[in-house]
Amino acid sequence: METVIAFIIIFGALVFFHELGHLVFAKRAGILCREFAIGMGPKVFTFRKNETLYTIRLLPIGGYVRMAGEDPEMVEIKPGHNIGLVFDRNGKVDKIVLNNKDKYPDLKVIEVEEVDLEHNLFISGYEDGEDEILKRFEVSETAFLLLMDKKLKLLLIIVNSLLKH
Repeated sequence: METVIAFIIIFGALVFFHELGHLVFAKRAGILCREFAIGMGPKVFTFRKNETLYTIRLLPIGGYVRMAGEDPEMVEIKPGHNIGLVFDRNGKVDKIVLNNKDKYPDLKVIEVEEVDLEHNLFISGYEDGEDEILKRFEVSETAFLLLMDKKLKLLLIIVNSLLKH
């Protein structure tokens, strides 16, 4: 039994430091890291610091760092799509609603002209009923994409403060 426990501790430490390396270098490169997980399966313990969710999972058989651009659930928004926008207190887009727009009374519906949710964080388009005025909307780093009432964190890449210097 001691051998199994020792194996789990040593393997867990190896996985932890390996994944920590991915996390540190991804953040230094300005990549948004959505989740840092040790283990697989159901979540046992979680906490959020800034934009990253740190989790310990039930099965001690590995780990991962989920980075922006790696999420298979991401829905692509293309020019010509009609989407709804909900804004936060700062006037930035907080939620992007793809369907069931009638459930959100404070929605601003636009026809997308251009979108960048990975680098510059903006959506531009024409408001419903105003065909000639192209408007640009800044997107919050913590914005949600709402699809069939399921929240998906947007895959966003933020500029690292080291790159600004």
